[in-house]
Amino acid sequence: MGKHGKRGGGRGRGGRRGGPATRGRPNGTGDWKTTDVADLKNASFEEYYKTQGIVPEAEWDQFLTALKTELPTTFRVTGSRAHADTINNLIKDVYVPTMHEVELDGVTYDAPKPIVWYPEELAWEIAAPKRVVRKNEAFKKFQKFLVGETDVGNLSRQEAVSMIPPLLMDVEPHHCCLDMCAAPGSKTAQIIEALNPYHTESTGLLIANDADYKRTHMLVHQTARMPSKGLLVTNCDASMFPNISLANNETLKFDRILADVPCSGDGTMRKNMEIWKKWLPSDGNSLHIVQLRILHRAMNMLKPGGRLVYSTCSFNPSENEAVVAAALNAHPGEFSIVDVSDKLPGLKRRPGITSWKVGTNGPDGTVYHESYEAYKVARDETPNEEEKGKKKELASTLWAPDNATELGLERSLRLLPHDQNTGGFFVCVLEKAAAPVAPSVPKVDIDALPEMGDVEATDEKGSVSLKRALSPSAESAEGTEPQAKKARAPGQAPKKKERPDLAFREDPFSFVDPAHDEVAIIVDWFGLNNEFPRNNLLVRNADGSPHRTIYIASDLVKAIVENNDYTRLRMISAGIKAFIRQDSQARMDIPCKWRVSGDGIDEVLQYVPDDRVVQATVAELYTFLENMYPPIDTFTPPFKTHLEAAQLGNMLVRFAAGEDATSGGKLALPLDMPVWKARQSMSLLIDKREKSVLSNRVFGRDICNPVPFIKGSNVSTEASSTVASGTATPATENEEAAVNAPALESKLKHEITGAEEIKE
Repeated sequence: MGKHGKRGGGRGRGGRRGGPATRGRPNGTGDWKTTDVADLKNASFEEYYKTQGIVPEAEWDQFLTALKTELPTTFRVTGSRAHADTINNLIKDVYVPTMHEVELDGVTYDAPKPIVWYPEELAWEIAAPKRVVRKNEAFKKFQKFLVGETDVGNLSRQEAVSMIPPLLMDVEPHHCCLDMCAAPGSKTAQIIEALNPYHTESTGLLIANDADYKRTHMLVHQTARMPSKGLLVTNCDASMFPNISLANNETLKFDRILADVPCSGDGTMRKNMEIWKKWLPSDGNSLHIVQLRILHRAMNMLKPGGRLVYSTCSFNPSENEAVVAAALNAHPGEFSIVDVSDKLPGLKRRPGITSWKVGTNGPDGTVYHESYEAYKVARDETPNEEEKGKKKELASTLWAPDNATELGLERSLRLLPHDQNTGGFFVCVLEKAAAPVAPSVPKVDIDALPEMGDVEATDEKGSVSLKRALSPSAESAEGTEPQAKKARAPGQAPKKKERPDLAFREDPFSFVDPAHDEVAIIVDWFGLNNEFPRNNLLVRNADGSPHRTIYIASDLVKAIVENNDYTRLRMISAGIKAFIRQDSQARMDIPCKWRVSGDGIDEVLQYVPDDRVVQATVAELYTFLENMYPPIDTFTPPFKTHLEAAQLGNMLVRFAAGEDATSGGKLALPLDMPVWKARQSMSLLIDKREKSVLSNRVFGRDICNPVPFIKGSNVSTEASSTVASGTATPATENEEAAVNAPALESKLKHEITGAEEIKE
């Protein structure tokens, strides 16, 4: 029954490739440049939504015109970063003034502007669509800035309405959170930001889950831009998400849950243009049970007093109000819809509806059924038994229940595209009562509803088939025994050992012995204080030995790893990458062969004494960026003096805030970076992409030279053999490199950290 891929398309509509309208885009969603707006029409769509009344008749033409207009480009600044204001001010003061009244093909576009309802003006809208941004000279420099800062995690390009559900979760740093259908990860990143605000120690947890195995790895890559020791990525069917055991046989319950469920995606018609051709009224009906089971499972995992946000990018009440109403009636007296009308001032929203029609595909168009009973009668009267057997029976919960007006459905949010030039979205915020109220209506039995079979949906990353998960996660869902080992009663037969999931091929998780020799070397080298969590060092192997990469996990993530079978919970990633081993056969005299990961430097630095952090200036940063492996001789005292006295290996350097008149560079805030000292040269341990982005931000231009420093007849190549072998322990300078200098750049294709860590 396949429970999630995410949004869009129902039964494959809106996600397939091919056809004249889809040429020019690899994801098959069409190309606005070559699409005739007159071709964007669907009589069934118009009739269906006019019948539902979600748009006032007087606004229908505005609504339809907006749906046939390309979406603006929107993005947000990562608010939890220390330099969020620096990035935002760059946009306001440097880029926006250059983009006023840009004209292309006879159309004039306004400069980027803040999205009025997003907190602290950290989200932006570019009225010009993507193709204009990429083509027009006035926008090209800004486009390069957007791409670079997105790559390093300072920006996220995300559709405006997609930003709303995480904001309404009201996440605090101590909360345990679950993102049930998380890929590709833009909303997940927002939750991580809320859990890890700058200068605040987070004790919270986020489990980011998706049913599609390949998409979970995309999720890992996306969340690597926002590293968190409290993050766990899993690959489970959301509707049967396993119970999670903690110590003392306690089962984990969540403070906050996001159920951004798979849907037909007709709210994305402004970017997924194939939906115009493929849309049918049955699309929403086909996904209703999938959505309801996910929401039902989320309700069972929420703490009393907790908050659950349900969302879709669909207009269809079959996927929105009908799902919420059925879920509330499956948990009578337990949940209420939260009034969030005072949140996000400036956001134009429409209320949820309390009555709607259920339509099915008929030979002469859409057939509407006033009630479930009327639908059953019509189905039973179908003369063609073969045709009747092909159609899945609809669930009774598709129709508005008798108590629809009492459920508070109008407190849901409907976002329409013509209100603020956005996509379409539906959001409902639910809260679980501290103590259930006695139910006044019969309880809906979700397990008794008909199965809908496999369906297909799409989201911003393409088509996703929603098939029954292969994992045994259903065995550990609500109502079954948690996974922690329980003591048997006297005379009780041992329980049958669970079979491992052979289809799951991830490495196991284990924790390093805090007394391990390698841990002692790391602690001594970096001078880590007694607060350093040496009990929480995680590795990806069965024996717990630190071979290559060491992660730091929070106490809560550790409890989950230790009390649950990783194949049953289908754990993909956990914690934050902290240390990476740098072996080299060329150099055996390095005291510590571990370096701090760029992802983990902020986490590690809080345990490092100030006298172990080398102080530097903007001028030294310029030298590091200008040369791939600058010789120590190119630096000046006092920084050079410190380098000469230091041992070989990883150093942590703090570039002080300030300006350098010679280079024209300016740092608004101190910048902490890992560097590597070789015998005669240095290396900044970030990849070339991040170097380029940093160079543009600090110096206003890209000063990075991809070829190592050349002096006379010698090439400083202490790191060339390092890079080629995937390590960061530089070799010595040698004359042979000078002969091979023209080929040197091609040899450096495994540059330190970036590509290496992504590959990991």
